[in-house]
Amino acid sequence: MNLRYVLQSLRRRPAETIAAAVSVALTVAFLILLGSFTAQTGARLTLRAAARVPVDWQVQVTPGSDPAVTATALRDIPGLLRFRAVDYAKVPGLSSVSADGGTRTTGAAYVVSVPDDYRSFAPGEIRLLVGAADGVILQQQTASNLSAAPGTTVTVLGARRTAQVTGVADLPNADSFFQVVGAPPGSGASAPPDNVLLVSPARFTTLTAGATVVHQFHLRLERASLPTDPAKAADEVTRRANHLVAAVAGGALIGDNLGTSLSAAREDAIYARLLVLLLGVPGLLLAGVVTALVVSLRNDRQRRDLALLRLRGVSPRRAAILIGGTALLDGLIGAAVGVGVALLAPRFGPYGDPSTTWLIAGALTGVLLALATELTPLARTLRGSAPTVQAGVNPLPPTRTPLALRLGLDVVLLTGSAIVFWLTARGGYQVVVVPEGVPVASVNYAALLAPALAWPGMALLIWRVTVLALNRAARTPDADRSGSMPDLRHDVVRRRRIPIARGVTGLAIAVAVTVSAAVFTHTYDQQARLDTALTVGSDVAVTLPPDSTTGLDPAIAAVPGAAAVEQVSHRLVYVGPDLQDLYGIDAATIGRAAPLQDAFTPGSSIKTALGRLAATPDGALLSQETLHDYQLRTGDTVQLRLKDTGGAYRTVRFHVVGVITEFATAPRDSFVLANRSYIASATGLSAVQTLLVRTDRPASVAAAIHAPAAALVNDITAPRVAVPSASGLAAGSLSGLSRLTLAFGILLAAASAGLVLVVGATQRRRSTTALAILDASPRQRSGFLWTEARALTIAGAIGGLAAATVIAAELIKVLNGIFDPPPQHPAVPWLFVGAVLAAAIASAALATTLATRWAGRVDPSRLRDL
Repeated sequence: MNLRYVLQSLRRRPAETIAAAVSVALTVAFLILLGSFTAQTGARLTLRAAARVPVDWQVQVTPGSDPAVTATALRDIPGLLRFRAVDYAKVPGLSSVSADGGTRTTGAAYVVSVPDDYRSFAPGEIRLLVGAADGVILQQQTASNLSAAPGTTVTVLGARRTAQVTGVADLPNADSFFQVVGAPPGSGASAPPDNVLLVSPARFTTLTAGATVVHQFHLRLERASLPTDPAKAADEVTRRANHLVAAVAGGALIGDNLGTSLSAAREDAIYARLLVLLLGVPGLLLAGVVTALVVSLRNDRQRRDLALLRLRGVSPRRAAILIGGTALLDGLIGAAVGVGVALLAPRFGPYGDPSTTWLIAGALTGVLLALATELTPLARTLRGSAPTVQAGVNPLPPTRTPLALRLGLDVVLLTGSAIVFWLTARGGYQVVVVPEGVPVASVNYAALLAPALAWPGMALLIWRVTVLALNRAARTPDADRSGSMPDLRHDVVRRRRIPIARGVTGLAIAVAVTVSAAVFTHTYDQQARLDTALTVGSDVAVTLPPDSTTGLDPAIAAVPGAAAVEQVSHRLVYVGPDLQDLYGIDAATIGRAAPLQDAFTPGSSIKTALGRLAATPDGALLSQETLHDYQLRTGDTVQLRLKDTGGAYRTVRFHVVGVITEFATAPRDSFVLANRSYIASATGLSAVQTLLVRTDRPASVAAAIHAPAAALVNDITAPRVAVPSASGLAAGSLSGLSRLTLAFGILLAAASAGLVLVVGATQRRRSTTALAILDASPRQRSGFLWTEARALTIAGAIGGLAAATVIAAELIKVLNGIFDPPPQHPAVPWLFVGAVLAAAIASAALATTLATRWAGRVDPSRLRDL
């Protein structure tokens, strides 16, 4: 009998079952995809952090130890792929004879022994520019200093041995390649050496005779077996390194490049979890609310069925089983559809295949949600607490203000959110704190209270304002010549203010969840593009190594599609004992090609700072760190040392005109910005090492530029250098979460608007039937539904946009650390916002149209409801 009742219910009312199953499916799919995103983001971040490391470990043999013992111990490391021996020797310098007969000599240099297959062993370490890969290779900067090319003979000072250059190469990861292994963080060399000679092991001994040799082994580890979480993977790599150090009894030190990169990715993993918490969870809760709303469409019908079952003598327990069977069917169908959607989603978006655990968890959640939603409203009647069966079937709409509003909970929550937001702002919005050199990260969860309190506070405030707006005093009845019954419609809306306010709140939160997520992700995308442009330099950039004397001809960038070309002199300068990058620019015009933001110049706008620089020929903008370390202030004189035409460093005087934190192609630590013309006149070198090109077609313009062999042509669409960012989420993690939230957000916003009105129409079927008996026309009856629809849609849209503004502002400020550089203002995707509102309005119009047609029918079944 139980199964027969459920099947008959499905046959007679298929629309209700389909609507309930679809809503459950949305929640199930959303939960599975959100959970899978959370689980897989860590794995993606781990793989991405590992992929940036060309050499996982640099194992350096300590003086007096036997390299053969260390090599034997390396073979027992778990997960070892392969290793190669690399030797370093520091020599007094290198010299060469130029074509004009002049001799060029460098300062101290490094001669490095690399195996013949090293480029295939570590593809990211050596990038050949010209010549052959085997033989003697000069670093690009060294070749520039010696004015050498393939075929040039170079003398190694000290051993006084000569070698013929076969190629010129760039060392993209020179910082790690020449790191001081075993030194505490921050205590190593401030910059990699300028002069490097790469040779084969066979020639290394003769070229470095008498020099101290440092023996290293470069290792590659198998990464697939590492834990998926970056922090756990870093701990695992560190434990392996400690085991090796113990195995060789202090005979070697380890430069753990892989562990360092994985430790840096732990901040990204924390931000990913916070994004799920602040962007995904509100959407998931909203999906549950919409599902409960849809499933509740059965409640009125089931109250009536329950009344009939009780009249026929069915026990409450038996009635609960019968009605629970229908709810179980809704949940099972919805769970099956939701699991299917989650399995298909990876084919259409940046999602991985969901795990079995999340599939089971999502399905169980959908079934339990359907059961709870359908059975909970019937509990009163099953317990017999309803005064009569008729009262249980046809309850009157509530008119009493909810307890939370009577207690002023909305004011309390919003006040608390504002206080927390102010305290967070005063502290600099550091929600994730990662101390430098410390392998742990802490989360300031108190900062998350601002948006956490704002969500329920805004929902209750929207409810309160809607009730107050709809509870206006009824107008004095007047002659209704048009027959539209405006006074009666106003009074009906006033009496139904609580159900309408509930619907307005649901629609507003749906709009707020979707729009706030869209604003956040759009702002992130904008700043990510700016971050890439800062690293590249502009839409297209042509670069030579710093201090290159050959320079670049601006004419090579005058290709079709180039809107503006700016010249930048990239020099190396000593600030005290620190070697920093110096960028010579044309301050008045640099903004034509370089990306600029006020965030680059704290305490001033970028326009004002560049204006001061342009007005001061010997002016310089310095980093905050440099100003602090050397106790400098605006207006002070600073002595810097630059290379002149003879290659020697000379002192040049500059005046500090301000502070700058970031600039195109500049490193993220210390650098100096000055006037290009002043640098050229002070040093006698006018060579330009960088060309910045503004264009709307970066890929085609980059392909059209014919740069010298030693130059690197880079564009914003496919940067050939690593693009760092404050968060590693730029590549795919955030896009996956945003697509998930925005796609479901539009569906939920439309569902919230339409389904609330459908529920309201079903709740008012008795009143529409009564109006029909009183000879009200279909147009007059539909007027009541359209009046309610207009009130709900307008109030929901306005409330949703207001809530989205507050939530988006708090999200961007609280998660300020994920942006690099911080945004000047939120970026609003107006087209998407319009699409969300259009979807809600269209859904409300469609639902009201269908409801009015349904309300226009009067048949015996409707009369029995009276």
